[in-house]
Amino acid sequence: MGIDRVRWGIVATGNISTQFAHDLGLLPGEAVATAVASRSQDSADRFAAEFGIPNAYDDYRKLIESGDVDVIYIGTPHPQHYAIARTALQAGVAVLCEKPVTLTARQARDLIAVAAEHKTLFAEAMWMRTNPVIQAVFEDVKSGVIGEPQQVVADFAFHKPDLPARLLDPALGGGSLMDGGIYPMTFAYMALGRPAELKAVGSLNEDGVDLNVAMAWRHDSGAVAALTCGLRSQNPWVASISGPEGSLQLPHRFHHPEYYVRTTASGAERIDVPTHGRGYHYEASAVMDALRAGAIEVPALPHAATLEILDLLDETRRQIGVRYPGDDDDLSG
Repeated sequence: MGIDRVRWGIVATGNISTQFAHDLGLLPGEAVATAVASRSQDSADRFAAEFGIPNAYDDYRKLIESGDVDVIYIGTPHPQHYAIARTALQAGVAVLCEKPVTLTARQARDLIAVAAEHKTLFAEAMWMRTNPVIQAVFEDVKSGVIGEPQQVVADFAFHKPDLPARLLDPALGGGSLMDGGIYPMTFAYMALGRPAELKAVGSLNEDGVDLNVAMAWRHDSGAVAALTCGLRSQNPWVASISGPEGSLQLPHRFHHPEYYVRTTASGAERIDVPTHGRGYHYEASAVMDALRAGAIEVPALPHAATLEILDLLDETRRQIGVRYPGDDDDLSG
């Protein structure tokens, strides 16, 4: 593509977009934020001033049509991802969209098809996949140091007395699965692939929002996974992969850790992997490498995995009785 410095547009000005914009600043020769869009001009202007972004818009369409950007990062609430990503891809603007990219697997399939049709890069911002510690753990798995993985355990639950309203709003894809559960599920998927069987139980509130979920996976290899997520407990947020020769354990906040512990017959060893920044520049770099290569898919953020995780989320929701906007949409037109 011959792009030296990739021009980023940031859609939404909340916490996750703020973290992302901070980390883009760690890639000065490679990346530059040239535009931001928010629902209010005021928010867009404030964000632009904070990060020295030259163009601020009150509508994502204006940003996409501006010609100011090569790629957009979408950090809006979940239900808005689909329409924004689709508009950008149709306009030939590359997309890095916060996870989950859509609320349903069907919507994600459509976006991937649109990306292929317009030969435009599309990726889900599952930043955990691009984290150097996580990548080192899976290199270890691949090397056979613990033997063939047989068990994965992972949890991602938190509680605050004043949870953000969106987390409890069914219309916004609220609940623990999309914000928390997607991490243990992705971790188990990276270790074991797609399960042959999935069983899920959950506790829902009166609005049908999942507050506590437990998932059990069985794989054809004989391996199993035990995964939890929730909004009602202060969990350790840890994960492990175990095989006949030992285990690899990730500490608190396993989705972006600073180290892991490898335990084998020769004892336990703490493996430190250098990281810096907040962790979002790793996914930005992976996107820019793919963009420069003229690819429509980022190797570390594969389309197939995005789809399969959403299929598993759809099935989990079906089993526990959670419904989202878009479940009944007909996308055939």
